[in-house]
Amino acid sequence: MLMSRHQVRHLPVLDEAIPVGMVSDRDLLSAIGRWEADAGHPDGAVSDWADRLCVQDIMSSPLICAAPDESLECVVSKMLSNRISAVAVKLDNRLLGIVTETDCLRSYTGEWEWQRQQVLDHMTANVHNVSPEEPIHRAWRLMHDKRIRHLIVSHKGGLLGILSDRDILGGITWETAGPKGIRDEVRKIMTPEVATVAPHAALTEVAKEMVRRRIGALPVCDERGLVGIITETDLLRAMVAATGGEK
Repeated sequence: MLMSRHQVRHLPVLDEAIPVGMVSDRDLLSAIGRWEADAGHPDGAVSDWADRLCVQDIMSSPLICAAPDESLECVVSKMLSNRISAVAVKLDNRLLGIVTETDCLRSYTGEWEWQRQQVLDHMTANVHNVSPEEPIHRAWRLMHDKRIRHLIVSHKGGLLGILSDRDILGGITWETAGPKGIRDEVRKIMTPEVATVAPHAALTEVAKEMVRRRIGALPVCDERGLVGIITETDLLRAMVAATGGEK
């Protein structure tokens, strides 16, 4: 799979060199969910079913685009308002590249006062949890229904790891996954011993850690344990919400 080989989460779709859509890991996850619900193929592998799909069947369209001279704040606003994690950059119907959430986080240098705000003020306190014994397909369903990309894996209140959409895609490959594979337990594909962040850490510290580790979320923990989660999207919302922009 191209995404896995190149370790990317988005692929622009071109039709005779004209950008017409975008395929993301989230689109692929939605396709897996459609396969799982397909009663006509209860015992088939994902690869058998996926061979009959075209990119246009799962891509996001119309393509959300930005001009090369557009401001970063405008690009981030487009991501947030459209609930997407990448925007295509084009000029005269020619694709120049894409800007992702991770690209935007690299602008968190700590130079601006608002970047030094605390995690506590921007994290999500209402964390969605799954147990390590939860079947993968149920975890996927929770992500899909809540429109989130990360789940905390816990047992008796203790943090065991984190499960991301990327973990699911990497854990159940198109070649080997079938109903048995997607019903394996979360513990088989989750990321254990995950890094955490303190609620009083600065946003710029979190952004740098996410970029360095190539991750999209960090559990927030204090001396009592888990108190929330902060994601790339939370950081981008803070960017858009910042007023004045004084250093």
